[in-house]
This record gives sequence, C-alpha cells and structure tokens, in this order.
Amino acid sequence: MAVSDMYEKSLAAFLKPIAEFLADKSISEIMINGPDEVWIESGGKIFKTSAKFTPEGLDAAARNMAQYVGRVINEERPRLDARLPDGSRIHVVLPPIGRKGTTISIRKFFPGKLTVAQLVDFGSMTKAMARFIDACVATAQNLVVSGGTGSGKTTLLNVVSSLIPNEERILTIEDSAELQLLQDHLVPFESRPADKFGKGAVTMAHLLQSALRLRPDRIIIGEVRGGEAFDLIQSMNTGHSGSMCTVHANTPTDTLRRLESLCLMSAVDLPMVAVRAQVASAIGVIVQCARFHDGSRRITHISEVLPLNEKGDYRTQDIFVYTITGKDENGRFVGYHAPTGILPNFLNQCHAYGFSEMDEAFFDPASYGVPRPKSAGVQAVNTRWISRLEDGKEKEPGKPFDQEKLQVLEKAFVKTLEERDEEPPPFWEKGSGVVPDDSKQEIPRNDSGEPDDQQDEQENEAAAGKDSGSKSKSPRRSLDWMRKSGAKEGKPKSTAAALLARQLERRKSGSAAGSRQARIPGARRPKSLTTDQDEE
Repeated sequence: MAVSDMYEKSLAAFLKPIAEFLADKSISEIMINGPDEVWIESGGKIFKTSAKFTPEGLDAAARNMAQYVGRVINEERPRLDARLPDGSRIHVVLPPIGRKGTTISIRKFFPGKLTVAQLVDFGSMTKAMARFIDACVATAQNLVVSGGTGSGKTTLLNVVSSLIPNEERILTIEDSAELQLLQDHLVPFESRPADKFGKGAVTMAHLLQSALRLRPDRIIIGEVRGGEAFDLIQSMNTGHSGSMCTVHANTPTDTLRRLESLCLMSAVDLPMVAVRAQVASAIGVIVQCARFHDGSRRITHISEVLPLNEKGDYRTQDIFVYTITGKDENGRFVGYHAPTGILPNFLNQCHAYGFSEMDEAFFDPASYGVPRPKSAGVQAVNTRWISRLEDGKEKEPGKPFDQEKLQVLEKAFVKTLEERDEEPPPFWEKGSGVVPDDSKQEIPRNDSGEPDDQQDEQENEAAAGKDSGSKSKSPRRSLDWMRKSGAKEGKPKSTAAALLARQLERRKSGSAAGSRQARIPGARRPKSLTTDQDEE
C-alpha cells in the first residue's frame, strides 16, 4: 500500500463523523468549532449539524492532517494551513488558542472546474462583462481580483486565468495550492513554512523573486497578504504585464490602499508617495466580487485604475457595476449588471487585439435595456463618456441594440464563453529544417543533414544578380547575403560553429602567449604554481 493511500484511509477514519458532509457535493464548507459543534454551509447558508467528535479523536484528526501534508502542528505552533487529498483547503487551530477546543475549517472546491459560461448562467456576471474581462486578459492588463472572505476570489481568479492563451508560460505562486489552471506551460510554486527548528522556510516573496528569473509570460499569485506585494508591484512595472492576484478588500479603491499597506510591510524603505505612485501605475483593472447575505456571489465592479490626482490620491472609474433593486419573495437579492457609460482608456488597444465590437454602444446601459446605474463611483477628472452621456448627463434617450449588432455581439460572446480547445504548443523537432516562426522558411540542407551553405550562397548570388539595386524580398535571404558577401572578402562566416571555433582558437593562442610572457624580475611564483619548465 502506498504511503499516500495509507494516509488517506487513516484520515477518512479520523473524519468519520463528517464523512457524509465531505461526500456531499452541495456542501461548500465544513466548520468544526470544537468536538461538540459542527456547522456546514450549503447553498450560501449556514446550518448546524448533530455531528460530534471526541476531544481525543478531533485532536488526532488535526495531527493526522498535518502529518499527511508534511507540516508540524503542536503547542508551539498551534496553527495549520494546508489542503486535503481532494484539494479542499483546511485551517486548524489547537487549544488553548481555540477556546472551544480544536477548531477546523474545511473549504471544499466546486466539483469540476467552473467556466466563464457557468458564471454567466449563475448570474455572477453578464456576457458583456465576460467579454470585457476577456479583452483585459488579451491586452495583458495587470488584473486584481478583490473581495471579502468567502466572496469567491480564488474561484473567479481560476475562471479569469482560463482565458490566458495556451502558448504562454504561466507561473503560479500560492501558500496552499488552490488554483486549477489547465494550460500546458504551467509552472506552479507553493510556499513552505519553517520546520520545528525554524529553518527551511520558503516565503511567497522568495518564490516571486525566483519566478521573475524564470522567464514568465504571466505571474499569478493566489493571494497577496504580505511584503511580497512590493516585489509584485515592481515586476508589474518592469515589463511583466498580464499578471494577476487576489487581495482582501471591500471596494476597488480600498484594494489599492490595501496593496499600498502590504508594500509597506516589505523590508524596502520608500516614501509613501513613491509607493502609491507605483501601485497606481502597476494595476490596470480591478474585478470586485462580493458575497451577499442570501449566499449569492456576484461581481459588483469592474473598474479601471487611473493615475494619481494632483493631491496624490487614488482614482478609479467603474466600467461595469452591479445595482441591487430589492429582494424577491424568497428573500434573495434582485438586481442587474450594467455598464456605466464610461469608456476605458485602453479601448483602442482592445480594438487592435480584435475586439472590434466594443464601440460606444457596448458601454451604453440603454443598449441592454437596463437603466443607468445611479452611482458609478467615479473619481476621475477627465472621464471619457459615451456621446449620449457626455459629462455624465443624458442628452437623448437610449436605444437597445438592433438585430445586426446583436448578431455581431453573440458571435463575439461565443468566442469568450465556449470551451477553449487547449491545443498543445508547437514542438521544435531537431533536424527538421523548419524555423518555428511565422515565416516558416526551410533551411537548405545537404545529404548529411547539415545546413548547405553552398546552395544558400548560390541562391543569394542569383537573387542579388537579378536585382542588385532593390531589397531582397526575404528578410532571412537579405541577412544571409550580407553574411556571404562578407565571407567572400576574407571575413570568417558568422555561424555558431565558426564562432565557437574562433573562441577556442583565441583561448589556445592566449594560453600560449601567457606561457611565453617574461616574468617580472625579482618576482617569485608560488611553488604549487611553478611548472617543471619554469624550474629549468
């Protein structure tokens, strides 16, 4: 029996009082407040159960969890943050810190992987919002998912990250692995606490510094909660665009203040103004989510971050918002998502990336048959409004989309909502003679499989003789012609093999010259470095 199987069976035995809750897919969280009190969350609501543990059994279950994940939990370290074999996230607090006894929270994952289309069906966002988030990912906007505890930040980050193209290199950094990305070129990292001797700790900041040296296209951090925020902001400001993370915050503006506070927790001592300017410059879009009292989870804001104002305060402008209108007969909140009529500053970039359907009507609430949100939460000076809502005032009544525009939008929505075929990235086959780029030109080779320089040179001479005054049609042929013409004049060919040969030749000549150099009179060399020839 494998060690992992043995741990799983022993863990199932220790957690037998709540086994039915662990198997029930409708239950999202199990909260054990000591041996005599077990609560569960189902459908967004919390219920008390009759399940009970013995104090010894619950303590043994907690220690078995720690042993399974290779961590230590004892009186000196009474807290544990880890995950179960099925991926569920757990947090344990031992007594006497937990006054009711051993306290355990088990947060289960949604069965399977949520998709953008499912979130739209659940009412968490609209198709237009999903399309706009897709445009933010495609244009490599640095994106932050913010919200309170249990608001669905990690789930939403999972969904948003699924929109990243499959050919990009993605590095994920987490305290406990929760992200479920399906891309091929994925490099996941997980931090590690110190051992019982206080050694061997690998923090999120350490992993982020390593990630920056591993040629990432995207860096995704499960949750920013410490001084690593400063390293993340620095990476976003130094060319690593398209990064994503989650942060605990209540509003988009509070998200920026929260990141500023986390940056100040780092060891780098910078003025407040410098930190604030870098945070505002690094973050592009904030997706705010919230958990309502009826248990539903929705995106409440999609906001664009603007530069600081003259006083040095943060500014954001809401592109999409959720407005609550009341409650239904079952006590569930009723509301609607709508654009605010504000155009994002990177709209031209969206058009360049193929999102041509995003015109002014796309950001007009009247196009979707909903009223304009009462509060857009704008802290901008020069806000770009659509023509109908110039300066924030309605100039004329709005009109819904016509059928032609609706057909264009439906085609665009399908591109975002449909399941993406995760095509494997192209593989480089050694000796295939195919250049893995857009030109896809074949390198001429001889019978032995080596590049045929003679054939290439003859082709270049023919092309140059045909039209010596014009530029070559092929960029590669033009470069090869310059290289070959230089070789004719007696210059060595600038190939990798020739370059290596020249370096080796220089080393040999340099070492030979060094042995022939006359020694300085009166200077003596160490005995260990004196050769037999020198002694003679």
